Amino acid sequence: MKKIFTLYIVALLLVACNNQATDLTVDQMVEQAVEVVKTTQPDELMKIMETEEIFTVIDVRQKDEFYYGYIPGAVNIPRGSIEFSINNATFWENEGLYMPNTDELIILVCKKGKRSILAGHTLQRMGYSNVRVLKEGWKSWEMAYPDYCEKNLEMLAGGPAKHDDGGGC
Repeated sequence: MKKIFTLYIVALLLVACNNQATDLTVDQMVEQAVEVVKTTQPDELMKIMETEEIFTVIDVRQKDEFYYGYIPGAVNIPRGSIEFSINNATFWENEGLYMPNTDELIILVCKKGKRSILAGHTLQRMGYSNVRVLKEGWKSWEMAYPDYCEKNLEMLAGGPAKHDDGGGC
């Protein structure tokens, strides 16, 4: 009985030691993610966009940041909801796009690259095998291709105009 009890205590200690929480700063989390997530330069992304390769650009900034400027064709999924939206068929139907397969190229963008590298690490842990991050984010794209940017002027002006389509003249 003592042997079983001793084995139980040793096993419990081993499990407890392996499950210790680590307190990482955001910068440390980014450093870890940079080691495993591939990056791409703006010129490499432009080359991909000019091919017929299947890819998805996901901008992980908040909606109000996204409206001020984004890469043409980019889908806005804020970093805080990417885990919930990436494999949600209804989300992709509402966007009018096909949901990306886990082996398709996904390029993530944020303002400077930190949020997208964290989102990329998350997607890799979810089984997405072909994830890249735009190095230095939206700002690098905007500097490299200032004429190849879109803005959502309607949303910047306060949203779509509300009008009554109830008929009449």
